[in-house]
Amino acid sequence: MAPLDPLETDHMPRFFWILVGLATLLAVLIVAFGAIRGYQAGLRQARAQARQQIAMHLQRAEDYLAQGNGRAAIEEYRQVLLLEPGNPAAIQGLDQALAMAASPPTPSPIPPAPTPTSPVDELWQEAQALVQGGRWAEAIQRLREIQLADPAFQAEQVREMLLTAYLTLGMERHNAGRLEEAVQYLDRALALDPDLAEIRTVRDMAATYLDALTYWYADWPKAIALLEELYAQDPGYRDVRRRLQQAHVEYGESLDRQGRWCEAAAQYAAAMAVQSTPELASRHAELNTLCQQSGTAAAPTADAPTGEAPMGMGTGRILYDVRDPVDGRYRILAQPVTASVRPVVLVEDGMNPHLRPDGQRLVFRNMRGDQRGLSGFDPASGLRLRFTVFAEDMLPSWNPEGNRLVFASNREGDRRWRIYVAWADGQDNGASLGFGTDPAWNPVDDRIAFRGCDERGNRCGLWLMDSRGTGRAPLTQVPGDARPAWSPDGRFVYFMSAERDDDWEIYRVSVDTGQVTRLTQNPGIDGLPAVSPDGQRVAFLSNRDGRWGLWVVPATGGAPQLLAPVRGELPNWMEHRLTWVP
Repeated sequence: MAPLDPLETDHMPRFFWILVGLATLLAVLIVAFGAIRGYQAGLRQARAQARQQIAMHLQRAEDYLAQGNGRAAIEEYRQVLLLEPGNPAAIQGLDQALAMAASPPTPSPIPPAPTPTSPVDELWQEAQALVQGGRWAEAIQRLREIQLADPAFQAEQVREMLLTAYLTLGMERHNAGRLEEAVQYLDRALALDPDLAEIRTVRDMAATYLDALTYWYADWPKAIALLEELYAQDPGYRDVRRRLQQAHVEYGESLDRQGRWCEAAAQYAAAMAVQSTPELASRHAELNTLCQQSGTAAAPTADAPTGEAPMGMGTGRILYDVRDPVDGRYRILAQPVTASVRPVVLVEDGMNPHLRPDGQRLVFRNMRGDQRGLSGFDPASGLRLRFTVFAEDMLPSWNPEGNRLVFASNREGDRRWRIYVAWADGQDNGASLGFGTDPAWNPVDDRIAFRGCDERGNRCGLWLMDSRGTGRAPLTQVPGDARPAWSPDGRFVYFMSAERDDDWEIYRVSVDTGQVTRLTQNPGIDGLPAVSPDGQRVAFLSNRDGRWGLWVVPATGGAPQLLAPVRGELPNWMEHRLTWVP
């Protein structure tokens, strides 16, 4: 007799088990398909509910209009615009409701527009037309002009229309992720009507999120506390879940570098509590082992805030720009030289900072999509200005009087780098001084140092010229010399070069004698020099210890010291800038 098949020893033929396997696989596929269909159905249901709510609000608004109740109709139209900014039916009906709310009921729900009899009447008609067209920002300008010209003119109706415009723009900006603008518009709306509880909640959450970004890399405990507050209020708000987890991880890594392994392990445990991954669990185990082996956390190292700067660092702040590794936005940070080693965020969406001689205005390269070009920022008031409108404009520098700027740009069709000088009044895109890049205005007279060549493209290196582009004279004759930075007295120019000693180093050249002095010597990158306000020290960017950091060296040469690590990414380090300010 033939031996029995092992599958048949359990009294079940082979094909039976095959059928069982196929049935199991089919059941799994059915469950997965059902889950996907359920998710899609949920999305469709949410959209359908939103459409139903919009339809209900529109119907109620029409009913209120028919009853002559304009104010009630306004509230319904506002709800529609919060659910769907730009809804044409709401925009069209809102104008009727505003007109009705400002006038006694008449047999016609839409009174005919009055014939303009004054400039204010004309402004009013323009504002109504702009609202109907959904051009809210322009409508706000007209309405404010009406209030300035005649505060009593249709006072209630103007107020209602302003409130609706602020709310609509605020929610549009919020939904688009432009939170700073959203907070500004919602603050103006709440100033007109403080009882809008839902709007206040939206505004406060956006402001908390912005505060958390402000402390990102600058103060991890504060950033984490703000993100935890948001996460507890609404775990689905924007990217707060990912942000909170990343903040715990970054703080944990910072503690690890200080040898505070037990605290670092606690931060990784908190990150896993948000959402656990195998990578986080593995890193948590490593830190836990170090913690158990050490018994107690090590004393803080130079990377931890101690309240004192390393010896010989000087005073003031070093401004530099980085890209956030989480959201990809560029930020200008202010790194204190004394009292703390943690930087603070000075400007969002900015690069290439340079402070006006009086310290009252910062010029920078604006990286925000709709504001590209060179912009100004007043630290005291928060005022922002726009100087130029070309995205290619970069590396701006103030003249000694603080009323003109020199900068580099490849805005022209041939994409060649040129140097431009412009008045800093927001109405001048600049006049070209010729080919070149890396301009820096002398802080005491009308001389500009830049990287360029002669008229034939020869004798490349660092050059000098005046603000008219005349009086050109070579300062150095090594093509690799770049990024000049003046001493405060205008006697020396500090620069970086990769051709003099086969790697990027920092040098100083005397304007009077042309004598060049080498200040750094390391196989890593040393670049982007910035001179201290007293002229005694030079800050520079370096990756000499394996990571990017801010270093300081005496202006006459000596041993460099690490001031602080760079808090962010440098996708192309040569496009960034350091500026040392008081």
